[in-house]
Amino acid sequence: MPTISKGDYILVTGASGFIAVHTVLAFLDAGYRVRGTVRSKSKGDYLVKLFTAKGHQGKFDYVLVDDITKPNAFDEAVKDIDAVAHLASPFYVSGVKDPQELIHPAIEGTVGVLKSVQKVNPKIKRVVITSSFYSMINMDSNKSPYHYTEKDWNVDSPAHVEKNGANSYGGHSYAASKTLAERAFWKFLQDEKPSWDGATINPPYVIGAILQECETPEKLNTSVAIFYQWAAGNRKEADLPGAPEAGSWVDVSDVALAHVRALEVPEASGQRFSTSAGAFTPQDYVDVLHKDFPDLKNVPVGKTNAHDEYTKDMDFVDGSKAEKVLGIKYKSFEQTVVEMCKSVRERFGF
Repeated sequence: MPTISKGDYILVTGASGFIAVHTVLAFLDAGYRVRGTVRSKSKGDYLVKLFTAKGHQGKFDYVLVDDITKPNAFDEAVKDIDAVAHLASPFYVSGVKDPQELIHPAIEGTVGVLKSVQKVNPKIKRVVITSSFYSMINMDSNKSPYHYTEKDWNVDSPAHVEKNGANSYGGHSYAASKTLAERAFWKFLQDEKPSWDGATINPPYVIGAILQECETPEKLNTSVAIFYQWAAGNRKEADLPGAPEAGSWVDVSDVALAHVRALEVPEASGQRFSTSAGAFTPQDYVDVLHKDFPDLKNVPVGKTNAHDEYTKDMDFVDGSKAEKVLGIKYKSFEQTVVEMCKSVRERFGF
């Protein structure tokens, strides 16, 4: 299958999101033109200003897609483009009243952009979608520590929401949305047999510097909002090691680059890519904060240098395939946390 070439025109859906802004920038930095979909003109204008300031004037434009579940929502967006990076999908796990508020837009948005491509612009080269490691992991049936690879599929979460409906656990609801949307993606390719091909990026907990528009800490994306609580001194010693917020992690810029490479590398065709850099607990956050930001106030100390102790029994999400096939070299945890802290501190001050 043909892959993208420098100067090609890439559609990035949901372009104003945490991961998506980095993904747009990664494409621009790599020599591509980018069209983004956003829900409002203000969000689009913010991005134009941001990317112009970063030296990419005139290489980014946007179109409005206010509701990704509407029929034909992406018809205008896919015109004249060469490939698609589909990132638009809801992400939250608390306050979920019904799993369908996550599942419906995740599936309809994914299938919708594919239908628009096939109807309006079937000669594109490739579509890459942002899935999640949640479409791989099983929270109930697999005994930890478990070694997850791209061969694994989440069967627990779809079963959980089917059984429990509106009473489903929010984590399962979100995981089911990502799983079912990715299943729908692969089913579309199998059933429709388009001339273009596809790949998925399956990141775990994504952290790193913020570029997206965000006026207050309360509007931060979920992963960085949790980090902010530690860095701003809003957590206590009793909250460590922070097991509920522990897991596998990856830097947002590495996820962004994986989207670029998944459209560039011929061998990425038909593949899933877990982008996991390793395991962490919030104890690792505070260790970095004390080392690199000693002036921060009220940051808990906990048990320093206990990374191996706290992570040895955690599930392992294998990110080596993305390294081998896509050439991703993961940032270190310390570098990621330092960049994240600097960006949040510059934006909000603490």
